[in-house]
Amino acid sequence: MAWYDFLRGKKDEDVRLDESMKVFVGKGDIPMKSEVEATKGEGVEDYMLISGYGSLGYGNLNTFYNRYINKVFETEVAKIIEYRKMAEYPEIGDVIEDAVNESTLTDNNNRVFSLIITDNKLSENKNVIKNLYKEFDDLFYRRIEIDRIIDDLMRTYYIDGRVYYERIINTKAPSQGIQAIKKLPSETMDYVYDPMTGQILYYYQYLAPNTKRPINREEAEKDPKVVVFNPEQIGYINYGIYGRTKGEVYGYLEKARVPYNQLKLLETSVIIYRIIRAPERFVFKIDTGNMPKDKAMKFVEKIKTKFIKRQTYDPQTGQLSQEPEVLSILENFFLPQSADGRGSSIETVGGNPAGFSELDDIYYFARKLYRALKYPASRVTAGQEKREAEIVVGGSHTGEISRDEVKWAKFLEKHQKRFCDEFKDLFLMHLAFRGLKKQYGIEKDMLTINMVPPSHYKESLEQGFVEVRHSNYNALAGNQEFSKYFLMKKYLGWTDEEIEENIRCLKDKDKLFQPPPEPGMEGEMGSEELGGEKEFGAGETGAGSPAPEEGVPVEEIK
Repeated sequence: MAWYDFLRGKKDEDVRLDESMKVFVGKGDIPMKSEVEATKGEGVEDYMLISGYGSLGYGNLNTFYNRYINKVFETEVAKIIEYRKMAEYPEIGDVIEDAVNESTLTDNNNRVFSLIITDNKLSENKNVIKNLYKEFDDLFYRRIEIDRIIDDLMRTYYIDGRVYYERIINTKAPSQGIQAIKKLPSETMDYVYDPMTGQILYYYQYLAPNTKRPINREEAEKDPKVVVFNPEQIGYINYGIYGRTKGEVYGYLEKARVPYNQLKLLETSVIIYRIIRAPERFVFKIDTGNMPKDKAMKFVEKIKTKFIKRQTYDPQTGQLSQEPEVLSILENFFLPQSADGRGSSIETVGGNPAGFSELDDIYYFARKLYRALKYPASRVTAGQEKREAEIVVGGSHTGEISRDEVKWAKFLEKHQKRFCDEFKDLFLMHLAFRGLKKQYGIEKDMLTINMVPPSHYKESLEQGFVEVRHSNYNALAGNQEFSKYFLMKKYLGWTDEEIEENIRCLKDKDKLFQPPPEPGMEGEMGSEELGGEKEFGAGETGAGSPAPEEGVPVEEIK
């Protein structure tokens, strides 16, 4: 409550529950304290709490490397700010944009998330299923509007390496369930966890920069610059990779920090080299005749000053000035020369234009950056080799999928699952507030939430397998030594029910799909053709079915 007074000023008429709402307690799937104590074991998960660790292994590393290449962050806030700075880099920004777009595809119903009931017993009750789908649609697509905010949540996740959101309820009517979710700035959030179990005990939100971390929850609740949340109130998704402690979270961009800094420094050096070494320069050969050395140098300086500096008049001040004239190097020079060819001359020394034509080292670090981001190399090699980009949609090679594309799709699917698991917990909490979780006896493993896969590589792979199986079947189907029934089960993977259904469909094929009559034969469509159909349909294999093989009983095909 202290934080509320800090922001708005304390008023007697302000009546509001603290953000650490007790109504959330017990609504999530967080185990009870007694259960955690019984199963926590004796080991300590956070080795930084063990005496002697945390201060060893740090030698005097190179200052330049620590400052510019692999900077060590003192706080998580500094790390998040560095991640956001990296995301502004064009190459990294494009990769993040592709990751967000491919992770938030919609299905045929224009939905990002879908509910799947996995429990067979629960699926038998149609009323329960209807109510669950109704609650799911109401929560995610009417209250939360997940299709509108999922892009922002996913982008924050890939950049910051974590995303926090608050679960909002109506404090006057908790039975209405979750009303909305509020994304919280990652740089303002902190949490306290049990080092024995790794379970988060409560969350902090700091309302002022450089706020001192409270020693315990009691101190935090008294601090007007700190908001305390129960763990059930906050939804938290992180990248899943930790540093020395569980509070030190590494994000998606962590592995790209070193190649990013190397590439940025190299690009800067190329620009500097281009500016300094690329322009052409004049070489003035001044004829000094037989002058002594000291007089010759003075004469050269005089000529140098004459060409470089020019007396100019400033109309605003009315003064004459001797300032360098940069544009004078673009002028033509007229120098006297004697009859025997002696005299001053001006020559040029060509610059080095290869500064932008030989960029193999930059391409090397760019490829290293893309590998650190797990981005398919096939998408970026075209531009580096100065050729047109490859066709990725359509074309004659749509069935071919590179290994990099499969790895990229699986990588995105893994992080889609983190969101699906988090939103499943949110949906279960909504059902708990609504009273439906207890009423229907719903457990966590009875349902799942899915997202649309980032690409159709699974369908493409399956299509390739189907083509191979059918090719093998067709190669052996004409061999009299093999039964078609056996080949259908082994190579096509059909069950007995599917084989019988196929035979029934073959019998009805000619009745449903009669071929058009040939030209000039319209009047002859009579009893002969009908009789032929009856005679042909009387066969054991049915109308339209291929003739049985010699030596293979028809019963085998059935």
